[in-house]
Amino acid sequence: MTTRWLALVALLATAAAWGGSFVVTKGAFEHLSPLAVVAARLIITGAVLGVVFIRQLRMPVADLVWGSALGLIFAAALATQTIGLGLIAPSMSGFLTATYVLFTAVIVAVLFRQRQPWTTWVAVIVMVAGISVLAVGQTGQASDLRLGVIVSLIGALLYAVHIVFLGRRVTRRNLSHLIVMQAVAGGAAGMVMWPSLGEPLPTDPSAWWPLLYLGVVSGAIALLTQTWAQSIVAATPAAVIMCSEPVWAAGLAVAWGFELFTASLLVGGSLVVIGLLLAVLPGERGRTADDVVEDLGDTGHGGA
Repeated sequence: MTTRWLALVALLATAAAWGGSFVVTKGAFEHLSPLAVVAARLIITGAVLGVVFIRQLRMPVADLVWGSALGLIFAAALATQTIGLGLIAPSMSGFLTATYVLFTAVIVAVLFRQRQPWTTWVAVIVMVAGISVLAVGQTGQASDLRLGVIVSLIGALLYAVHIVFLGRRVTRRNLSHLIVMQAVAGGAAGMVMWPSLGEPLPTDPSAWWPLLYLGVVSGAIALLTQTWAQSIVAATPAAVIMCSEPVWAAGLAVAWGFELFTASLLVGGSLVVIGLLLAVLPGERGRTADDVVEDLGDTGHGGA
């Protein structure tokens, strides 16, 4: 297997790991509240990456400040998204969170006045249609569904803000500095958050497996794997592969019995994926998907 094919497989594995995090997080709610799950995940990821990149903790003040700020934005996005996940099905949370790709393109167009291809605006319409179809197929209280959708979209918007400003700051020189500083800042936020939640550490060993998956596999390992793979694979094919993340979330949610496979899940999810592909594939004019995706700074949002 060539290095490029290995990198493609690594990206697909990363997308699967992030997709699986929606289901794992939902299961972790049996032991901890959504915010406690977030705090534990941030602490574990921060500790792992802090050890791996311990030599990188000595960095210019600018990287320290920017890394800390970006880490706090990411933590806020993760917390918001996880609260939304507590109100809706894992599949819908996965598809809603994936709209960060579209929000990223829109923010770039509005804030930086960079023209987007017409496919971006078609993607907006297609994804809104897909989310509407997904909502029709959801069960439970309508108020919880509405709140879950709103909160999840706010989380996706925060992920997009994080991506845009990371992309404006990251370089090959400071990439490792920003990765470790974001993780450490997120871990610090988790440590500050935990006492205010008033929840004891889980005593059941089974409660720690989902937290370790979220913090180590979906957090640290997936981030490092994606960073390496995207240094080899071009931006557009990498973005297309990462668009499979919500599909993994939906497939695993059905496979593990969290929800049923329905026509609304199939149709709505397909529309969202089509919208994602329209957003990341290059358009005929204006800013291309490579430009937008390269603003990711070789990092993604990290699933649920």
